[in-house]
Amino acid sequence: MKIDLHVHSSDLSLCGHIPSYELVDRYIEAGYDGFVLTNHFSREMAEHFDRHGIPQSEYFAHYKACYEKARAYGAEKGFLVLCGYEFRFNGSSNDYLVYGMLDEIGENCLEMFGWGPEKFGQFAREKDILFYQAHPFRNHMRVVKPSCLFGMEVHNGHPRHDSRNDIAMAWAEKYNLHKIAGSDCHQIEDVGLAGIEIEGTISTMEELCQLLREDRYKIYVR
Repeated sequence: MKIDLHVHSSDLSLCGHIPSYELVDRYIEAGYDGFVLTNHFSREMAEHFDRHGIPQSEYFAHYKACYEKARAYGAEKGFLVLCGYEFRFNGSSNDYLVYGMLDEIGENCLEMFGWGPEKFGQFAREKDILFYQAHPFRNHMRVVKPSCLFGMEVHNGHPRHDSRNDIAMAWAEKYNLHKIAGSDCHQIEDVGLAGIEIEGTISTMEELCQLLREDRYKIYVR
C-alpha cells in the first residue's frame, strides 16, 4: 500500500492549488492507495477564515468538515484519505506534521498554537500523538531540539524549495529520530513525488500511527 503523508488541498491551504476531490483522482492515477491531508493549521489560517466569515471559534470544525468531504469522496473511489495537520506555532516559520490527534484535543487548537514545539512535544508524548518537524533544513526554518520531536521529514518532495533532504536524513540518523517522507503536494506537478510503502492494508489513522511508531514501512521517492 502506498501512502503520501504530506498533502495540501486548496480548500484549507492558501498555497494549495488542487481541490481535495481532484487530489483523490490524481493520486489514484499515480498509483497511490491513500494520502494524509496535512493542510496548514495555524492561528494565521484561523484569522484568514475569520475574515471570510468563519469565526476563529469554528476554525477546527471547518477544518474537519473539509476533511470529511475529502474522506467521503475517497471512500467512494476505494481510496483512503486520513486527517493530519501541518502545525505552525505563533511567531514561528517552522512547520510540523502531526498525526493521531483526537478531535477533542484539536478543538483546543487556538490555545495550542501559542505553546511552541517544546510544550507541544511533551503533550504529544503524553497523548500518543506523533510529532514530526517538516522540511527542517529549508530556508527560514529553525531546527528544534530533537527531544521535542518524535521524528523528522527526511525527504520532502516539494520541487520549488530546496529542503536539503540529505542533511535532514543525516540529522535524523544522528539523533535517532523516526524518518518519514512526503510530497508536500500543492500543485499538479507535485502529486505522488514521495511517501511511504507498507505491507498489507490499513483503514484508520490509528493503524497508520502504529506502523509509524514501529517503523514498519519503506520510504518511497519517485
